[in-house]
Amino acid sequence: MGYWRTVKFSGAMPATRIKELLERIEKLSQAVKFAREEANNTEAEQQHISARMFQYLLG
Repeated sequence: MGYWRTVKFSGAMPATRIKELLERIEKLSQAVKFAREEANNTEAEQQHISARMFQYLLG
């Protein structure tokens, strides 16, 4: 005896958030392409930036 309630969760994101993420990905993609072109012309130290990239994308 009692009352039961079912709560269903979805992993879907709102369309506005998806659009925002896609815009950030496109902007980041263009920046990476430009940076690679510039890097081919200069000597540089190796850097690890993946954490900063994901923070930018998901922040």
